[in-house]
Amino acid sequence: MSVIYSFLRRRCRLSPAPAGCLGLAVTLSIAGGAPVPAHEVWIQPHSPQVETGAPVTADLRIGDMFAGNHLLYIPQQTERVAILGAGGMTDYVPRVGSRPVIDLRADLLDGLTGHAMLIYQSADSYVHYMHQDKFFDFATKKGADDIPDAHARRGLPPGGFIERYKRFAKSSITIGAPDEAVNDRATGMEVEFVLTGRPLMADGTRRLQARLFYQDAPLPDAVVTLFTRLPDGDVTTTGLVTGSDGMVGVAALPGHDYLLDHVTVRPLDPATDKNKAVWESLWASLTFSGARGGR
Repeated sequence: MSVIYSFLRRRCRLSPAPAGCLGLAVTLSIAGGAPVPAHEVWIQPHSPQVETGAPVTADLRIGDMFAGNHLLYIPQQTERVAILGAGGMTDYVPRVGSRPVIDLRADLLDGLTGHAMLIYQSADSYVHYMHQDKFFDFATKKGADDIPDAHARRGLPPGGFIERYKRFAKSSITIGAPDEAVNDRATGMEVEFVLTGRPLMADGTRRLQARLFYQDAPLPDAVVTLFTRLPDGDVTTTGLVTGSDGMVGVAALPGHDYLLDHVTVRPLDPATDKNKAVWESLWASLTFSGARGGR
């Protein structure tokens, strides 16, 4: 059984990341110099609650602290764009180069109402580390203290090695009148959050409940970052850890936007990868909004 290393946030990448760079099957080089910031990828609906028959539109964003660049739809960089509702999963193929990436008109929604999940899955991307210290710094700062020892045990070089990474993003929306139903499930993505409940509390807030899955099984004791965007635009971060059942819970306040982010990093056999990558990171994100109708 392979060892899995779970991280709070992200590590070395080239910066700034140009719009449309997500999922590009190229190798980026990380050398010396100033630290490179982390970047999350998330789905940002134009409105998390829309009227029945209205279009559902959402941007794909890359950045940090709820701020970043808009990404375009490029087929070679994307494995799936879909919407999951009460009737099941519907795949959607955007126009090449489109922005927003998700633009679902009424005819594509086919009468869908109620709670739904927007889904994005990238293709593989690669980062090339010239020096192991950059990778080790990233790993140890995120709580994976065994990475340097694991790297040495595997006989990997001190530099010139490659990491593969992939993105799995979901976003919670409501079409029509809000209700208590939750139409989410594990979709077969390698790592993903699954919204399991959003009960309305006595104080008018909703208690969002989400379970983190890895290879279709709950992932316990995993580090998760919660980004909260306040009504005034300020963003806070909170560190969470999943329970033995893979669950986390968040009190969703009116007018607030939320992003759950998790990274799983695992060893990769270079013989199985076209670019001979030796590590792989898998990114999961889930966005949702507080009340204003109970989304």
